[in-house]
Amino acid sequence: MTTLSMRYLRGDFVVTGPDIEPVRFKTRREAWVWCFQHHPGSPVKVAGADATKRAAKGKAPKAGRSK
Repeated sequence: MTTLSMRYLRGDFVVTGPDIEPVRFKTRREAWVWCFQHHPGSPVKVAGADATKRAAKGKAPKAGRSK
């Protein structure tokens, strides 16, 4: 069984695996359907799923600096 990785990269969803070439899709739904049709039963790991949550936090202000 092959473990597939799905990630969002530059406007496309890219599915990769150890024994397949990267495949690009415009929607997440198309990518999931392709995974289940071509590799049934294989787990799909979604890489970078929390990237927007991490980026939204921002940086903490530095302590000790007052104006």
